[in-house]
Parts: sequence; structure tokens; C-alpha cells
Amino acid sequence: MSMENKINFTDERLGKIKPAPAGKRNYYYDLATSGLMLSVTAKGTKTFMFQAWNKIKCRSVTTTIGRYGDGMSLDEARIEAAILKVSVNAGNDPQADKQEKRDTLTVAEILDRYVTEHSIPHKRSTRDDQAAIRLHLKPTFGTKRVDEITPEAVRAWHNSMSKKLKPASANRYLALLRSVYNTMLPDLPNPCRATKMFQEYSRDRFLQPEELERFFQAIEDERATGNPDMADYMLLSVFIGARKSNVLAMQWKDVDFSREQWRIAGEDSKNKSIMLVPLVGEVLEILTRRRLTASSVFVFPSHGKTGHLVEPKSAWARLKKRAGLEDVRLHDLRRTMGSYQTIGGASTAIVGKTLGHKNPASTAVYARMTLDPVREAMEKAVALMKTPVEKKVVNLTGGK
Repeated sequence: MSMENKINFTDERLGKIKPAPAGKRNYYYDLATSGLMLSVTAKGTKTFMFQAWNKIKCRSVTTTIGRYGDGMSLDEARIEAAILKVSVNAGNDPQADKQEKRDTLTVAEILDRYVTEHSIPHKRSTRDDQAAIRLHLKPTFGTKRVDEITPEAVRAWHNSMSKKLKPASANRYLALLRSVYNTMLPDLPNPCRATKMFQEYSRDRFLQPEELERFFQAIEDERATGNPDMADYMLLSVFIGARKSNVLAMQWKDVDFSREQWRIAGEDSKNKSIMLVPLVGEVLEILTRRRLTASSVFVFPSHGKTGHLVEPKSAWARLKKRAGLEDVRLHDLRRTMGSYQTIGGASTAIVGKTLGHKNPASTAVYARMTLDPVREAMEKAVALMKTPVEKKVVNLTGGK
């Protein structure tokens, strides 16, 4: 064992460890916690393990603790290593104990544990996880033991979903099952490893000029039939371009009328960063009107347990029918803002800033950018959306 592989584990040091050479696996040993080690693969996967000498059985025992950074922190690994140390000193074999548990553990049980121990504490998509588990994972695999699921069975299940679901949905459920095994059963071969994702195609649908006129008229019809909340929500969705969950959960304390901006907290943002969203004139007009009669902390309150509107499926279905927008999704309203910003001449960086996109190539640009050019691009986009269709077609084609 090289002394270079014996280090005092810290998050900073573990983060700097490079992947092992191709076909190899490197091991690092913690100087601060007896028996705690880190396995690093050629792909850079880092897994905490425990190794100690069992004095009673006169042999070394090794067992997996959990994957670093995927639901297992360094502190949690140290606590688990200390517990395992006591168990080994008492003559127990942790690996044999795990095998015995797996012999009786069903997939349904491990799915339930995944929800309570990982999804709820660590993921924003926990509702989607629970729905996918209930509708797609448990019916197929729930009654089987966790070590009974084979790569062939997973591949057949994934292929069968392509006949009734879209490729993206089938891929998402496969990724969830893979995460369950990686997180809850890291020392068991993952049965999802040999199944390839279906090819997905990026959706580029946004409301065209003539569709926007019908869309705005349908919104006013919705308001006239006694549903002003949904009418306002739809307008904010297309004029702000924010994610559905954020708009529905908008709170008055986060709306700054003096600065004309809306703050989305990091814990509520998909990219985990604070977002400051400019509010254009049309949006401020709606919010100002709603504020005058507000009696809740939420902009769109409801009597449900969340305190705010959650899923506008029925209203969206009515509006689509009125406007004749059969193939338009609610998320396409968000894409419409970005598309009209681009039509108005906005740069990719400004569109990304507006929509809260985050990637390594543009993050540095976003960090330096003020909200002024973003606001200007949003105002141009809203103006284009509201322009009568005859004039809009001339503008889009470059005519005079």
C-alpha cells in the first residue's frame, strides 16, 4: 500500500482525486477513521468501503458503505465505518449480513426506502419519483427479490415502455431504477448497466404569431368565464418564461416592485442558484392588480396542502381547445419567451440568463451579466408576442 494512498479524507481532497487508469481501480485510505477507504474507478466513480481484520474469524472483511456524492456524505461514511468497526470486533461479517438481507429484500421494499431515505431528503423531483415507482416500477419488479432482477429483464421492460410511452419518459424511468440500485444497493451489480437509453430529440415548439393571437383571446375568454387566476397564471408563464413550479409557488415576499424583479431562491431553482427575474410592464400590471386583493403569502393561493395552485391541467386543456393548439404543451410557453427573445436579436447568453439555464460554457458570462439587457430582451419579446399578426409576419421576414 503506497503512502500516497493514505490521506486524511476531506471533501476538498476527495474532490480532487482523479479517475483510475483504464481498466483499473484505485483505493485510498482515511488516516482519521480506521477501516474507511475510498474506491475510485476509471470513470471517476467514488465509493466508500470498509475493511478490517476480524480477530475472531481470523480473516479480513470488506464491505461497501455507499457512493460518495450520491446520497452519502463523508461524515455519514465515517459514522457507518465506526459502527462497522464495532460489529467486526464482535465477530460479525457485514458482507454476509448484507447478503442475508438481500436474500429476503424485495424490490418494492427497496423502492420505498429509496423514497424515504434519498428522494424526499435530496431531490426536488420526489413527486415524480413516487408516481413513476407506483405506476411503472412496482408493477413490473415489486414482488421480486432485489438480486433476481437481470439485465435482460430490465432491457425487455425498457423496450416494452417504448410501445406506450415517449422515449424520454422510458429513459427517465430507467434512470430512476438505475439510481435506486446505485444508491441503495451499491455493492450489488446494477441490472440497468447494459440497457441503452433511447434516442431523444429536442423539442423546439413555441407559439407562432397567429397562434399567439388565439392564445391571448382564449386567456381573456377564460377570465370572462370566472377563472381570473388561471388567466393571470398563463400570461405570467409566457411573459416571464419561468418554470411552471416556480410561477405557481410565487410568493409576494419575493416580488420587489421597486426594483421590478422577482427573486427565486436557490432551493427552489432547478440549478440550485438564486435567480433574479426581471418583471416587464405587463407582468407588473398583473401583479399590482392581484396584490390589491391578496390575502395569502402566495400570488396564486389555493386551499390545498401546499397553499398554492399546483397543477393547471384542466385549465390548460380548456385553453388549448379554445385556441386550437392541439400539439402545444404548457412547457412550450417557457420556450416561447426564449424564442421571441432570439427573434428580437437577443444573444444566447441573455436567453440562458432569462430561462435560468446553467452550463459550464455560459456560467461565467451569466455571473457578470446585469439584468438590464435581459429585461430589454424580455420587453422586446413581449412586444413581439403582442404585435398583430400582419405586422409580425413582416417583422419576422425582414420586410418593410
